[in-house]
Amino acid sequence: MVYAAAVQPFSDVRRAFWLASLAFLPLFIWWLGWYPAFLSGDSLDQLRQIETGNFFNGHPAFHTITMWAITRVWDNAGAISLVQIVVLALLLGLIARRLRELGIPMWLAVGAAWAVGLSPAVGPTAMTLWKDIAFTLAFLWVFAELLLLVRLQEAYWSKVWNPVRLGAALSLLWLFRHNGLVTVLGVLAVLAITNRRNLGRLAPTVLAVAGIVLLVQGPVFWLFTVDRSTPTAAEVMLPVVASSFVHEPDNFSGEEVALLASIAPLDVWRSRYDCDYSDPLLFDPAMRVGVIRQDPGPVLQLGFRTLWRDLDTSLGFFWCRASFLLVPGQPADSYLLRPPYSIPANDLGLERSPRWSVASDLTRRVFANAESRSWLWLTWRPALIVWLTFATYLVLARRHTRRLVLPAALLGFHFLNVAAFSLNHEFRLAFPLYVAGILSLPLLWFIARPDSLPDEVSDGSLPDDDIASVGFGERYIERVE
Repeated sequence: MVYAAAVQPFSDVRRAFWLASLAFLPLFIWWLGWYPAFLSGDSLDQLRQIETGNFFNGHPAFHTITMWAITRVWDNAGAISLVQIVVLALLLGLIARRLRELGIPMWLAVGAAWAVGLSPAVGPTAMTLWKDIAFTLAFLWVFAELLLLVRLQEAYWSKVWNPVRLGAALSLLWLFRHNGLVTVLGVLAVLAITNRRNLGRLAPTVLAVAGIVLLVQGPVFWLFTVDRSTPTAAEVMLPVVASSFVHEPDNFSGEEVALLASIAPLDVWRSRYDCDYSDPLLFDPAMRVGVIRQDPGPVLQLGFRTLWRDLDTSLGFFWCRASFLLVPGQPADSYLLRPPYSIPANDLGLERSPRWSVASDLTRRVFANAESRSWLWLTWRPALIVWLTFATYLVLARRHTRRLVLPAALLGFHFLNVAAFSLNHEFRLAFPLYVAGILSLPLLWFIARPDSLPDEVSDGSLPDDDIASVGFGERYIERVE
Protein backbone atom coordinates (compact mmCIF):
# COMPACT_ATOMS: atom_id res chain seq x y z
CA MET A 1 0.00 0.00 0.00
CA VAL A 2 1.15 3.54 -0.80
CA TYR A 3 -0.26 6.64 0.83
CA ALA A 4 0.02 10.00 -0.96
CA ALA A 5 -0.94 13.41 0.42
CA ALA A 6 -2.95 15.61 -1.90
CA VAL A 7 -1.30 18.94 -2.71
CA GLN A 8 -3.26 22.19 -2.50
CA PRO A 9 -2.42 24.59 -5.36
CA PHE A 10 -0.61 27.69 -4.21
CA SER A 11 -3.10 29.85 -6.09
CA ASP A 12 -5.65 28.79 -3.49
CA VAL A 13 -4.10 30.94 -0.74
CA ARG A 14 -3.70 33.84 -3.16
CA ARG A 15 -7.36 33.52 -4.01
CA ALA A 16 -8.19 33.65 -0.29
CA PHE A 17 -6.20 36.88 0.01
CA TRP A 18 -7.94 38.65 -2.85
CA LEU A 19 -11.44 37.42 -2.05
CA ALA A 20 -11.06 38.55 1.57
CA SER A 21 -9.55 41.88 0.50
CA LEU A 22 -12.76 42.57 -1.42
CA ALA A 23 -14.30 43.25 1.99
CA PHE A 24 -13.03 46.70 1.09
CA LEU A 25 -16.24 47.20 -0.91
CA PRO A 26 -18.69 47.60 2.02
CA LEU A 27 -16.09 49.77 3.78
CA PHE A 28 -15.79 51.92 0.67
CA ILE A 29 -19.57 52.36 0.59
CA TRP A 30 -19.35 53.82 4.10
CA TRP A 31 -16.57 56.11 2.90
CA LEU A 32 -18.64 57.34 -0.04
CA GLY A 33 -21.67 57.93 2.18
CA TRP A 34 -19.91 59.65 5.09
CA TYR A 35 -17.07 61.47 3.32
CA PRO A 36 -14.64 62.77 4.41
CA ALA A 37 -14.60 60.80 7.68
CA PHE A 38 -16.09 60.38 11.12
CA LEU A 39 -14.48 63.03 13.32
CA SER A 40 -14.43 63.81 17.03
CA GLY A 41 -12.84 66.63 19.01
CA ASP A 42 -9.67 64.53 19.29
CA SER A 43 -9.59 64.14 15.51
CA LEU A 44 -9.93 67.88 14.99
CA ASP A 45 -7.15 68.55 17.50
CA GLN A 46 -4.75 66.35 15.54
CA LEU A 47 -5.78 67.91 12.22
CA ARG A 48 -5.06 71.35 13.69
CA GLN A 49 -1.60 70.12 14.68
CA ILE A 50 -1.04 69.07 11.07
CA GLU A 51 -2.20 72.47 9.81
CA THR A 52 -0.08 74.48 12.24
CA GLY A 53 2.94 72.18 12.34
CA ASN A 54 2.91 72.17 16.14
CA PHE A 55 3.01 68.50 17.14
CA PHE A 56 2.23 67.33 20.67
CA ASN A 57 2.62 63.86 22.16
CA GLY A 58 -0.64 63.90 24.14
CA HIS A 59 -2.23 61.98 21.31
CA PRO A 60 0.69 59.82 20.14
CA ALA A 61 2.71 62.18 17.94
CA PHE A 62 3.71 59.33 15.63
CA HIS A 63 0.08 58.89 14.69
CA THR A 64 -0.30 62.60 13.97
CA ILE A 65 2.89 62.51 11.89
CA THR A 66 1.49 59.53 9.95
CA MET A 67 -1.65 61.55 9.22
CA TRP A 68 0.57 64.45 8.12
CA ALA A 69 2.45 62.14 5.70
CA ILE A 70 -0.79 60.90 4.12
CA THR A 71 -2.10 64.42 3.62
CA ARG A 72 1.08 65.40 1.75
CA VAL A 73 -0.26 63.24 -1.10
CA TRP A 74 -3.85 64.47 -0.81
CA ASP A 75 -4.49 67.29 1.63
CA ASN A 76 -7.86 66.11 2.80
CA ALA A 77 -9.20 64.30 5.87
CA GLY A 78 -10.82 61.87 3.44
CA ALA A 79 -7.37 60.71 2.37
CA ILE A 80 -6.63 59.48 5.89
CA SER A 81 -9.92 57.61 6.25
CA LEU A 82 -9.46 56.08 2.78
CA VAL A 83 -5.97 54.82 3.64
CA GLN A 84 -7.35 53.31 6.86
CA ILE A 85 -10.00 51.22 5.10
CA VAL A 86 -7.60 50.17 2.32
CA VAL A 87 -5.02 48.94 4.83
CA LEU A 88 -7.74 47.21 6.87
CA ALA A 89 -8.96 45.38 3.74
CA LEU A 90 -5.41 44.26 2.87
CA LEU A 91 -4.87 42.99 6.40
CA LEU A 92 -8.16 41.08 6.24
CA GLY A 93 -6.82 39.49 3.06
CA LEU A 94 -3.50 38.63 4.72
CA ILE A 95 -5.19 37.04 7.74
CA ALA A 96 -7.57 35.06 5.49
CA ARG A 97 -4.49 33.79 3.66
CA ARG A 98 -2.83 32.79 6.93
CA LEU A 99 -5.99 30.98 8.02
CA ARG A 100 -6.19 29.20 4.67
CA GLU A 101 -2.54 28.16 4.92
CA LEU A 102 -3.30 26.69 8.34
CA GLY A 103 -6.00 24.51 6.83
CA ILE A 104 -9.17 26.55 7.36
CA PRO A 105 -11.64 26.07 4.47
CA MET A 106 -11.83 28.89 1.95
CA TRP A 107 -15.44 29.75 2.76
CA LEU A 108 -14.66 30.09 6.46
CA ALA A 109 -11.44 32.12 6.13
CA VAL A 110 -12.94 34.52 3.58
CA GLY A 111 -16.30 34.56 5.36
CA ALA A 112 -14.70 35.80 8.59
CA ALA A 113 -13.06 38.66 6.71
CA TRP A 114 -16.36 39.62 5.12
CA ALA A 115 -18.11 39.38 8.50
CA VAL A 116 -15.70 42.09 9.67
CA GLY A 117 -16.25 44.23 6.58
CA LEU A 118 -20.03 43.97 6.81
CA SER A 119 -20.29 44.63 10.54
CA PRO A 120 -22.23 47.87 11.14
CA ALA A 121 -19.72 48.72 13.87
CA VAL A 122 -16.62 48.27 11.73
CA GLY A 123 -17.45 50.54 8.79
CA PRO A 124 -17.98 53.76 10.80
CA THR A 125 -15.15 53.00 13.22
CA ALA A 126 -12.62 52.14 10.51
CA MET A 127 -13.07 55.54 8.86
CA THR A 128 -12.88 57.57 12.07
CA LEU A 129 -9.70 59.59 12.50
CA TRP A 130 -8.57 58.10 15.79
CA LYS A 131 -5.26 56.66 16.94
CA ASP A 132 -7.21 53.55 17.92
CA ILE A 133 -7.78 52.70 14.25
CA ALA A 134 -4.08 52.86 13.42
CA PHE A 135 -3.43 50.81 16.56
CA THR A 136 -5.97 48.21 15.41
CA LEU A 137 -4.25 47.91 12.04
CA ALA A 138 -0.92 47.27 13.79
CA PHE A 139 -2.70 44.81 16.10
CA LEU A 140 -4.01 42.83 13.11
CA TRP A 141 -0.51 42.78 11.60
CA VAL A 142 0.84 41.22 14.81
CA PHE A 143 -2.09 38.77 14.78
CA ALA A 144 -1.20 37.72 11.22
CA GLU A 145 2.44 37.22 12.23
CA LEU A 146 1.42 35.01 15.16
CA LEU A 147 -0.73 32.90 12.83
CA LEU A 148 2.31 32.44 10.59
CA LEU A 149 4.37 31.49 13.64
CA VAL A 150 1.74 28.92 14.60
CA ARG A 151 2.04 27.37 11.13
CA LEU A 152 5.82 27.42 10.67
CA GLN A 153 6.80 26.79 14.31
CA GLU A 154 10.61 26.44 14.48
CA ALA A 155 10.98 27.36 10.81
CA TYR A 156 9.57 30.82 11.51
CA TRP A 157 12.76 31.82 13.30
CA SER A 158 15.11 30.44 10.66
CA LYS A 159 14.65 33.49 8.45
CA VAL A 160 15.68 36.74 10.10
CA TRP A 161 13.06 38.69 8.15
CA ASN A 162 10.20 36.93 9.97
CA PRO A 163 11.13 37.99 13.56
CA VAL A 164 12.17 41.45 12.31
CA ARG A 165 8.75 41.87 10.71
CA LEU A 166 7.10 40.80 13.99
CA GLY A 167 9.21 43.37 15.83
CA ALA A 168 8.18 46.10 13.39
CA ALA A 169 4.51 45.29 13.95
CA LEU A 170 4.95 45.28 17.73
CA SER A 171 6.76 48.63 17.61
CA LEU A 172 3.70 50.19 15.96
CA LEU A 173 1.54 48.99 18.86
CA TRP A 174 3.78 51.00 21.16
CA LEU A 175 3.99 54.06 18.90
CA PHE A 176 0.26 54.33 18.14
CA ARG A 177 -0.89 54.13 21.79
CA HIS A 178 1.07 55.12 24.88
CA ASN A 179 -0.26 52.14 26.82
CA GLY A 180 0.44 49.84 23.86
CA LEU A 181 3.73 49.09 25.60
CA VAL A 182 1.80 46.91 28.07
CA THR A 183 0.52 44.68 25.26
CA VAL A 184 3.94 44.56 23.60
CA LEU A 185 5.64 43.45 26.82
CA GLY A 186 2.98 40.79 27.37
CA VAL A 187 3.48 39.29 23.91
CA LEU A 188 7.28 39.37 24.25
CA ALA A 189 7.01 37.66 27.66
CA VAL A 190 4.96 34.82 26.19
CA LEU A 191 7.40 34.45 23.28
CA ALA A 192 10.27 34.35 25.78
CA ILE A 193 8.55 31.59 27.76
CA THR A 194 7.77 29.52 24.68
CA ASN A 195 11.36 29.96 23.43
CA ARG A 196 13.09 29.76 26.82
CA ARG A 197 15.58 27.17 25.53
CA ASN A 198 16.68 29.47 22.72
CA LEU A 199 16.07 33.07 23.77
CA GLY A 200 18.62 34.30 21.25
CA ARG A 201 16.17 33.82 18.42
CA LEU A 202 14.07 36.67 19.88
CA ALA A 203 16.95 39.13 19.46
CA PRO A 204 15.88 40.34 15.97
CA THR A 205 12.34 40.97 17.25
CA VAL A 206 13.44 42.85 20.36
CA LEU A 207 16.06 44.85 18.44
CA ALA A 208 13.49 45.77 15.78
CA VAL A 209 11.05 47.03 18.45
CA ALA A 210 13.73 49.02 20.27
CA GLY A 211 15.36 50.33 17.09
CA ILE A 212 12.16 51.58 15.46
CA VAL A 213 10.83 53.19 18.66
CA LEU A 214 14.16 54.93 19.30
CA LEU A 215 14.33 56.10 15.69
CA VAL A 216 10.84 57.60 15.87
CA GLN A 217 11.06 59.10 19.34
CA GLY A 218 14.57 60.37 18.64
CA PRO A 219 15.37 61.76 15.16
CA VAL A 220 11.80 61.79 13.85
CA PHE A 221 10.40 63.63 16.87
CA TRP A 222 13.36 66.02 16.71
CA LEU A 223 12.72 66.67 13.00
CA PHE A 224 9.07 67.53 13.69
CA THR A 225 9.93 69.46 16.91
CA VAL A 226 7.44 67.37 18.89
CA ASP A 227 6.43 68.59 22.33
CA ARG A 228 7.08 65.34 24.23
CA SER A 229 4.93 66.11 27.28
CA THR A 230 2.31 63.43 27.91
CA PRO A 231 -0.25 62.83 30.66
CA THR A 232 1.50 61.45 33.74
CA ALA A 233 0.71 58.14 35.40
CA ALA A 234 -0.59 60.16 38.36
CA GLU A 235 -3.36 61.62 36.19
CA VAL A 236 -4.48 58.13 35.18
CA MET A 237 -4.86 57.31 38.90
CA LEU A 238 -7.23 60.23 39.56
CA PRO A 239 -10.44 58.24 38.89
CA VAL A 240 -9.25 55.54 41.32
CA VAL A 241 -8.67 58.18 44.00
CA ALA A 242 -12.04 59.79 43.25
CA SER A 243 -13.78 56.43 43.59
CA SER A 244 -12.40 55.93 47.08
CA PHE A 245 -13.08 59.52 48.09
CA VAL A 246 -16.72 59.32 46.97
CA HIS A 247 -17.47 55.93 48.53
CA GLU A 248 -15.17 55.87 51.58
CA PRO A 249 -14.35 59.51 52.46
CA ASP A 250 -13.71 58.69 56.13
CA ASN A 251 -10.61 56.73 55.12
CA PHE A 252 -8.87 59.90 53.95
CA SER A 253 -6.60 61.75 56.35
CA GLY A 254 -6.62 65.52 56.65
CA GLU A 255 -3.37 65.69 54.68
CA GLU A 256 -4.85 63.61 51.86
CA VAL A 257 -7.99 65.74 51.72
CA ALA A 258 -5.81 68.85 51.55
CA LEU A 259 -3.90 67.34 48.61
CA LEU A 260 -7.17 66.70 46.76
CA ALA A 261 -8.35 70.27 47.50
CA SER A 262 -5.10 71.65 46.07
CA ILE A 263 -5.89 69.96 42.76
CA ALA A 264 -9.64 70.69 42.53
CA PRO A 265 -12.47 71.77 44.86
CA LEU A 266 -13.76 68.80 46.83
CA ASP A 267 -17.21 69.26 45.29
CA VAL A 268 -15.69 68.61 41.86
CA TRP A 269 -14.30 65.28 43.08
CA ARG A 270 -17.75 64.28 44.34
CA SER A 271 -20.01 65.63 41.60
CA ARG A 272 -17.89 64.91 38.50
CA TYR A 273 -16.89 61.36 39.35
CA ASP A 274 -18.44 58.56 37.30
CA CYS A 275 -16.90 55.10 37.27
CA ASP A 276 -17.58 54.46 33.58
CA TYR A 277 -16.97 57.97 32.25
CA SER A 278 -13.85 59.74 33.53
CA ASP A 279 -13.73 62.67 31.09
CA PRO A 280 -16.02 64.99 33.13
CA LEU A 281 -13.66 64.71 36.08
CA LEU A 282 -10.33 64.73 34.23
CA PHE A 283 -11.27 67.63 31.94
CA ASP A 284 -13.21 69.77 34.38
CA PRO A 285 -11.95 73.39 34.10
CA ALA A 286 -11.36 73.43 37.86
CA MET A 287 -8.99 70.45 37.67
CA ARG A 288 -5.49 71.93 38.07
CA VAL A 289 -3.51 69.42 36.04
CA GLY A 290 -0.43 71.62 36.22
CA VAL A 291 -0.19 70.96 39.97
CA ILE A 292 0.03 67.24 39.28
CA ARG A 293 2.52 67.51 36.44
CA GLN A 294 4.76 69.78 38.48
CA ASP A 295 5.05 67.13 41.20
CA PRO A 296 3.22 63.88 40.34
CA GLY A 297 4.77 61.88 43.20
CA PRO A 298 2.29 62.65 46.01
CA VAL A 299 -0.76 62.02 43.79
CA LEU A 300 0.72 58.77 42.47
CA GLN A 301 1.47 57.59 46.00
CA LEU A 302 -2.06 58.48 47.09
CA GLY A 303 -3.43 56.54 44.13
CA PHE A 304 -1.58 53.36 45.03
CA ARG A 305 -2.37 53.84 48.72
CA THR A 306 -6.12 54.13 48.13
CA LEU A 307 -5.98 51.28 45.62
CA TRP A 308 -4.82 48.83 48.31
CA ARG A 309 -6.40 50.47 51.35
CA ASP A 310 -9.88 50.46 49.79
CA LEU A 311 -9.43 47.29 47.76
CA ASP A 312 -13.12 46.37 47.65
CA THR A 313 -14.05 49.81 46.34
CA SER A 314 -11.16 49.73 43.87
CA LEU A 315 -12.20 46.32 42.53
CA GLY A 316 -15.75 47.58 42.11
CA PHE A 317 -14.42 50.61 40.26
CA PHE A 318 -12.33 48.50 37.87
CA TRP A 319 -15.26 46.18 37.22
CA CYS A 320 -17.43 49.20 36.38
CA ARG A 321 -14.67 50.56 34.12
CA ALA A 322 -14.20 47.24 32.24
CA SER A 323 -17.80 45.98 32.27
CA PHE A 324 -18.47 47.12 28.69
CA LEU A 325 -16.04 44.40 27.58
CA LEU A 326 -17.97 41.62 29.31
CA VAL A 327 -21.62 42.67 29.66
CA PRO A 328 -23.58 42.20 26.40
CA GLY A 329 -26.62 44.27 27.35
CA GLN A 330 -26.48 48.06 27.46
CA PRO A 331 -27.07 49.23 31.06
CA ALA A 332 -29.64 51.97 31.42
CA ASP A 333 -27.31 54.13 33.52
CA SER A 334 -24.29 54.20 31.20
CA TYR A 335 -23.41 55.09 27.63
CA LEU A 336 -21.14 53.36 25.11
CA LEU A 337 -19.22 56.00 23.16
CA ARG A 338 -19.21 55.41 19.39
CA PRO A 339 -18.18 57.39 16.28
CA PRO A 340 -20.07 60.71 16.39
CA TYR A 341 -22.91 61.06 13.91
CA SER A 342 -22.07 64.66 13.05
CA ILE A 343 -18.78 66.41 12.47
CA PRO A 344 -18.29 68.87 15.37
CA ALA A 345 -18.31 72.57 14.54
CA ASN A 346 -14.77 73.51 13.58
CA ASP A 347 -12.56 76.19 12.06
CA LEU A 348 -10.99 73.79 9.53
CA GLY A 349 -13.81 73.92 7.00
CA LEU A 350 -14.69 70.25 7.55
CA GLU A 351 -18.28 69.19 6.99
CA ARG A 352 -20.12 66.08 5.85
CA SER A 353 -20.12 65.86 2.06
CA PRO A 354 -21.28 62.45 0.72
CA ARG A 355 -19.78 61.39 -2.60
CA TRP A 356 -22.72 59.14 -3.58
CA SER A 357 -26.29 59.70 -2.41
CA VAL A 358 -27.22 56.00 -2.70
CA ALA A 359 -24.34 55.05 -0.37
CA SER A 360 -25.37 57.82 2.01
CA ASP A 361 -29.01 56.70 2.18
CA LEU A 362 -28.11 53.02 2.59
CA THR A 363 -25.48 53.47 5.30
CA ARG A 364 -27.57 55.98 7.22
CA ARG A 365 -30.35 53.40 7.52
CA VAL A 366 -27.81 50.82 8.70
CA PHE A 367 -26.34 53.31 11.17
CA ALA A 368 -29.76 54.27 12.57
CA ASN A 369 -30.85 50.64 13.01
CA ALA A 370 -27.53 49.68 14.61
CA GLU A 371 -27.93 52.55 17.09
CA SER A 372 -31.24 51.17 18.34
CA ARG A 373 -30.83 50.45 22.06
CA SER A 374 -32.48 47.06 21.68
CA TRP A 375 -29.81 46.00 19.16
CA LEU A 376 -26.69 47.44 20.81
CA TRP A 377 -25.79 44.05 22.36
CA LEU A 378 -25.29 42.70 18.83
CA THR A 379 -24.28 45.71 16.75
CA TRP A 380 -21.96 47.70 19.02
CA ARG A 381 -21.35 46.07 22.39
CA PRO A 382 -18.08 44.05 22.11
CA ALA A 383 -18.92 41.58 24.90
CA LEU A 384 -20.48 38.88 22.71
CA ILE A 385 -17.39 38.71 20.50
CA VAL A 386 -15.09 38.84 23.54
CA TRP A 387 -16.84 35.87 25.15
CA LEU A 388 -16.84 33.89 21.90
CA THR A 389 -13.12 34.60 21.53
CA PHE A 390 -12.41 33.43 25.09
CA ALA A 391 -14.40 30.27 24.41
CA THR A 392 -12.56 29.64 21.13
CA TYR A 393 -9.08 29.71 22.65
CA LEU A 394 -10.21 27.84 25.76
CA VAL A 395 -11.49 24.97 23.61
CA LEU A 396 -8.34 25.07 21.48
CA ALA A 397 -6.15 24.73 24.58
CA ARG A 398 -6.61 20.97 24.53
CA ARG A 399 -3.69 18.72 23.63
CA HIS A 400 -3.91 18.37 19.84
CA THR A 401 -4.68 22.01 19.08
CA ARG A 402 -2.73 23.72 21.86
CA ARG A 403 -0.26 25.45 19.56
CA LEU A 404 -3.14 27.40 18.00
CA VAL A 405 -3.56 29.30 21.27
CA LEU A 406 -0.50 31.53 20.71
CA PRO A 407 -2.54 34.45 19.22
CA ALA A 408 -4.54 34.40 22.47
CA ALA A 409 -1.49 35.98 24.16
CA LEU A 410 -1.99 39.09 22.04
CA LEU A 411 -5.73 39.30 22.67
CA GLY A 412 -5.47 38.32 26.33
CA PHE A 413 -2.86 40.89 27.30
CA HIS A 414 -4.60 43.62 25.37
CA PHE A 415 -7.89 42.73 27.03
CA LEU A 416 -6.22 43.24 30.43
CA ASN A 417 -4.66 46.45 29.13
CA VAL A 418 -8.02 47.86 28.03
CA ALA A 419 -9.75 46.68 31.22
CA ALA A 420 -7.15 48.39 33.42
CA PHE A 421 -6.63 51.66 31.57
CA SER A 422 -9.90 52.52 29.80
CA LEU A 423 -11.07 55.89 31.06
CA ASN A 424 -14.51 55.58 29.43
CA HIS A 425 -16.77 52.98 27.90
CA GLU A 426 -15.70 53.41 24.27
CA PHE A 427 -16.08 50.94 21.43
CA ARG A 428 -12.87 52.15 19.81
CA LEU A 429 -10.86 50.87 22.79
CA ALA A 430 -12.23 47.37 22.16
CA PHE A 431 -11.97 47.65 18.37
CA PRO A 432 -8.80 45.52 18.00
CA LEU A 433 -10.29 42.82 20.26
CA TYR A 434 -13.53 42.91 18.29
CA VAL A 435 -11.96 42.51 14.85
CA ALA A 436 -9.25 39.99 15.84
CA GLY A 437 -11.89 38.12 17.84
CA ILE A 438 -14.09 37.61 14.78
CA LEU A 439 -11.04 36.48 12.80
CA SER A 440 -10.17 33.97 15.56
CA LEU A 441 -13.48 32.12 15.36
CA PRO A 442 -12.54 30.08 12.23
CA LEU A 443 -9.86 28.32 14.31
CA LEU A 444 -12.69 26.30 15.87
CA TRP A 445 -12.65 24.32 12.61
CA PHE A 446 -9.79 22.26 14.04
CA ILE A 447 -11.93 20.99 16.89
CA ALA A 448 -14.09 19.12 14.39
CA ARG A 449 -11.24 18.43 11.96
CA PRO A 450 -7.95 18.17 13.87
CA ASP A 451 -6.53 16.05 11.03
CA SER A 452 -6.61 19.10 8.74
CA LEU A 453 -4.08 20.94 10.92
CA PRO A 454 -0.74 20.93 9.04
CA ASP A 455 2.22 19.02 10.39
CA GLU A 456 5.01 21.03 11.96
CA VAL A 457 7.46 22.43 9.41
CA SER A 458 10.75 21.67 11.09
CA ASP A 459 13.68 22.52 8.85
CA GLY A 460 12.69 25.90 7.39
CA SER A 461 14.43 25.01 4.13
CA LEU A 462 11.49 25.80 1.89
CA PRO A 463 10.68 29.39 0.91
CA ASP A 464 7.39 30.69 2.29
CA ASP A 465 5.56 30.38 -1.02
CA ASP A 466 6.57 26.73 -1.40
CA ILE A 467 5.66 25.94 2.20
CA ALA A 468 2.27 27.53 1.67
CA SER A 469 1.59 25.31 -1.32
CA VAL A 470 2.30 21.93 0.21
CA GLY A 471 -0.01 19.92 2.38
CA PHE A 472 -2.23 22.68 3.84
CA GLY A 473 -5.93 23.29 3.55
CA GLU A 474 -8.41 20.52 2.96
CA ARG A 475 -5.79 17.76 3.09
CA TYR A 476 -6.69 14.15 2.79
CA ILE A 477 -4.85 10.87 2.55
CA GLU A 478 -5.56 9.04 -0.63
CA ARG A 479 -5.18 5.28 -0.55
CA VAL A 480 -3.50 3.97 -3.65
CA GLU A 481 -3.12 0.25 -4.16
